[in-house]
Amino acid sequence: MAKRSTLNLWLAAAFATVFLSNGATGEELSGWNTVTELDAEAEPVKSVIGAATPGYEKRLTLREAVSRTLAYNPSMRAAYYEIQARDGEAFQASRRPNPELLLEVENFGGSKDTSGFDVAEETASLTQLIELGGKRYARLQAAQLETSLATWDYEGVRVQMATLAAQSFVDVLTAQERVKALGEFVSIAEKTRKSVDARVKAGKASPIELDRALVAAARAKALQGAEKARLDAAKRKLSTLWGAHAPDFGAAAGRLGNGTSVPSIEALKSFLNNNPTLARWTDEVSRRAAQVDLEHAKSIPDLRVGAGVRQFNENDSTAIVASVAIPLPIFDRNDGNIAAAESRLTKAETDALAVRDDLLRALIEAVGELEVAATQLNGLKRDVLPVAQTAFDRTKIGYDEGKFDLLNVLDVQRSVFEVRLDLLNARADYEKARVKVEALIGRDIKEF
Repeated sequence: MAKRSTLNLWLAAAFATVFLSNGATGEELSGWNTVTELDAEAEPVKSVIGAATPGYEKRLTLREAVSRTLAYNPSMRAAYYEIQARDGEAFQASRRPNPELLLEVENFGGSKDTSGFDVAEETASLTQLIELGGKRYARLQAAQLETSLATWDYEGVRVQMATLAAQSFVDVLTAQERVKALGEFVSIAEKTRKSVDARVKAGKASPIELDRALVAAARAKALQGAEKARLDAAKRKLSTLWGAHAPDFGAAAGRLGNGTSVPSIEALKSFLNNNPTLARWTDEVSRRAAQVDLEHAKSIPDLRVGAGVRQFNENDSTAIVASVAIPLPIFDRNDGNIAAAESRLTKAETDALAVRDDLLRALIEAVGELEVAATQLNGLKRDVLPVAQTAFDRTKIGYDEGKFDLLNVLDVQRSVFEVRLDLLNARADYEKARVKVEALIGRDIKEF
């Protein structure tokens, strides 16, 4: 249970990345104890086996999107079945060898007195292989560690799927926000067109300006249409994570956050040790060590004993027979397999170091993306958007007063909405980078 509780911190990071509202507020998320709910699944989630896809939801929260993915994604089922298979192998490894029943008939079918069965000897005996050197224990220990590795892999898939669901949910939210912003762009462009139309009819503006206003309004509608198509694609992508062939929800409930904090690499990298991808190598090294023990145990010969009854047909008498067989380790001492197992143990220890380096590089890259998005987000919010909005307001007023021509209005209007869209993209980039960082370290970056 302690191992599972540690692992669930990675899932909590993916779930809490976006601060939601309109049906999924920050307060609601804080009230949802991710670790407690997932610890209720002390064994892999059996509810996913043979499960159908979920029903339609008018509004889908981040929590629901992640929960659907973990409950219905085929990768989760595949990882669960692998645990079952390893459990079966561990059970098989604990079994002792079966005894053998031996039936022998001697001294028959020959010549003279031995031509029939009158002097035949019939023997019935049982033989049993007795494993020496702790082979059964070593075999069971290695098999149990195989099951543990499958469990780690299952947890790794859970983290991967939860992270993918969170990032896909951010894509849907971003597309929704962009559609909304472009809807405002269309509305303003339409108002501008009407204003220009009135000025043209009053003889205060050239008909060419009306053509420009019409083009600007048509362009805004085209951009909104393209963004609606992007939203539909994002919803389809998210829905496929739980096996739906078409979007089975109306809208993503929430909005993008405004966080810009960026913790240092030094503060984060110590938390990589319990990442499932790296933590599994502790059990992998132990499994390789168990394989070394098993190969050493195989170098010790096993004992085969037998006992039975022999029937002498010649005088209708019986006798007890017994046998003991021990291989002599003269030519084969299992030295090659022992050397191979020891090399693979050393390789596993080296692989663990390589995986840690890979995770550290991934963390550095994710924190870099986080820093880039935070810098862009801060710059757009603080320095660019206020100036662009002020310029637009002043230009619009000046145009109504006849101080500016329509080109100035349309240019500034386009600049304002390009900045707003850039701001949305920066917020989305920050949230997706944050998901990656928190999936790697298993902690909310607000803790740093």
